Amino acid sequence: MHVRRTLIGWERRDLLDTAGLIASELVTNAIKATGDITVSHEEAMLSPDLVTIGMYRTGPYVVIEVWDGDRTPPAPKNPSDDEEGGRGLLLVELMCRGWGYRWPVTGGKVVWCVIAADPGHTPGGKRSRTEG
Repeated sequence: MHVRRTLIGWERRDLLDTAGLIASELVTNAIKATGDITVSHEEAMLSPDLVTIGMYRTGPYVVIEVWDGDRTPPAPKNPSDDEEGGRGLLLVELMCRGWGYRWPVTGGKVVWCVIAADPGHTPGGKRSRTEG
């Protein structure tokens, strides 16, 4: 919901589907990286920093960042055709302009991705018209 509300507030409805899928993949990986995906609601409320997500704009780009407490670098997998999972970072790689990770001094890691704006986007979700 955070990604959706933020993009709507920025009048970037054109990125809702792409950003939603990318954020879902990054958050899923972050939750798996923490080693405990069975955290109860009460535990999550006491320790809200298990996984955090942030977004910002820079020029025509939107950046999504996801933090988790594990310092292991993310690595795209090469799943076989019959495997059900393991394609998350491959999807992220295909859908964004760039992605990577960094290790903040406070610990853990931040995985980030840059989503390119639709070249025909104008505020309010209307496309600009190109004559030609």
